[in-house]
Amino acid sequence: MRALGAFLLFLATSIAVFALPVMPHLASRCVASCLSDTALYAWSFDYMAHVVRAGFDPLYATVVWAPGGVSLAWVTTLSGPALLMAPFTTWVNPLFSVNVMMIMAPALAAWATYLVCVRVTHRFWPAVMGGFVFGFSVYMNQHMRAHLNLVLIFFMPLAVYLVLRRLQKDIRPWAFVLLLGIDIAAQFTVSTELAATTAMFGGVALVGGFAFGGRALRGPIVRTTLLIGLSYVLAAILLAPILSAAFSDPPPEVFRDPTLNSVDALSAVVPPPTARFGGEAFSSLSDRFPGLPQDDTAYIGVALLLVVVLFAVQRRRERSTWLVLGFFVFAMVLALGPTIFVGGEPTIGGPQSLIGNLPLIQHALPERYPAYASLALAVIVSLWLAGAGVGARGGPAWRYGLVAVGVAMLSINLAAEPHYHQPFAGSDSVPAFFTEGTYRDYLAPGDNILAVPAELGEELTWQSATDMSILLARAYVGPVHPTGHDEAGLLQPVSQPDAKVPPPNALTHFIDQRGVDAVVVQEPVAPQWSQVLTEVTGVDPQSVDGVAIWDLSPPPEAPAGA
Repeated sequence: MRALGAFLLFLATSIAVFALPVMPHLASRCVASCLSDTALYAWSFDYMAHVVRAGFDPLYATVVWAPGGVSLAWVTTLSGPALLMAPFTTWVNPLFSVNVMMIMAPALAAWATYLVCVRVTHRFWPAVMGGFVFGFSVYMNQHMRAHLNLVLIFFMPLAVYLVLRRLQKDIRPWAFVLLLGIDIAAQFTVSTELAATTAMFGGVALVGGFAFGGRALRGPIVRTTLLIGLSYVLAAILLAPILSAAFSDPPPEVFRDPTLNSVDALSAVVPPPTARFGGEAFSSLSDRFPGLPQDDTAYIGVALLLVVVLFAVQRRRERSTWLVLGFFVFAMVLALGPTIFVGGEPTIGGPQSLIGNLPLIQHALPERYPAYASLALAVIVSLWLAGAGVGARGGPAWRYGLVAVGVAMLSINLAAEPHYHQPFAGSDSVPAFFTEGTYRDYLAPGDNILAVPAELGEELTWQSATDMSILLARAYVGPVHPTGHDEAGLLQPVSQPDAKVPPPNALTHFIDQRGVDAVVVQEPVAPQWSQVLTEVTGVDPQSVDGVAIWDLSPPPEAPAGA
């Protein structure tokens, strides 16, 4: 009942912080920002609902990048949550399912961390505060902007909780292997990056515990590690089709440069420009940091750093103190990336360069490693509040006040985002051509269209509006696309007035190669695009219900004898 109470508290906080204005509109407005990623997640949930209803291939989609299709093994389809939410996706709509998951993500992350903290402190309120430190950390707050695949991270603290229970012999070996194996597999269906980095940091924690935890801890760690290995075997069996598809067709190159996606050495104490408190005041410094402001997740703040110092002093004679502090520092240092930046200036090489070529880890971004430091920080906070090891029944009110201030300082001003809580493309801005069913008079089921919306990603909502009856010759599916996908410059919002027009020969090659039956562009169409499409297709556009159509299908054959 206490765990249930903690979860309901975290859920209420998540709603209040992230979703309160849009709670009556979960089927039409975004809990997060309505970005291209949001459109991809909504399409993914819709596609997985069709996997259940119509027998689509969950690992290879032929409805996008038609006719060849695209492998979904490296696309953030969030297949696990999408399949879980398939009934709600069918009964309501895909955005509703995505929004529910966005609201649940911080609450689940905080709750799983609460389980970890209550296991080590045996105290309710210190564990609750630890849950807030992780569930509403800067990592979570920043990625609540739109990154569902990154905020569904509760599997990681849940795995830590299971390992702690096994080390304490509070769960049977077979139950531990089964539950941890399912947990690992579930995390993989959400994010291969988080699954890989969880394994890496988990291994570091076990090695640290074995090396420095003392003789009494070594035996349990060895036995638990063997069981963890069995859990990974079970997870591999459960994930066999996905793993086979992923490793048989890996991306040809790293998605993003880790050097430019790392945190600065000052990030822990300098709030990012997006911070609600102090963000603007320190923006002249934080703007020089290597990564994008909205991706800097290393900020901890003076209040919580003071807690770390006080914790170290309070429990300086205990091995466990230096184990958890060492893990905290390790994660923060690794987040500095292959080149360490100080105040935006590159200095020496960082430890990330030593692991940058490991499988899966090569695609991980150092700027996301502070998530693991935040979990260690949550444990530190809960232990400090509980006064564990010094005979105290709990810290005085000022301790809770200091932690509360520290958590408040982690807040991010998401309301400053231009697309935050806006109507989703699938509700208000999809042309009536699709929402009213007019497309049926111009497009046949299975037609392959080149869809050109006002914003990249909205073509996916067009397809969802047709119940997946039309095919898309090109679509936004994240960083993984078929080879040579952008030779015509089509991965941009091409109907914008300042959009570059691709060379006519490149556009002609794309249309011929993909067997495009029609080009559909959201109005108003940029004049330069109207001109080049008319030149390339040889037909004049038709204006219908908010779109312009260049129909490339051959005219019907005349009856014999006519």
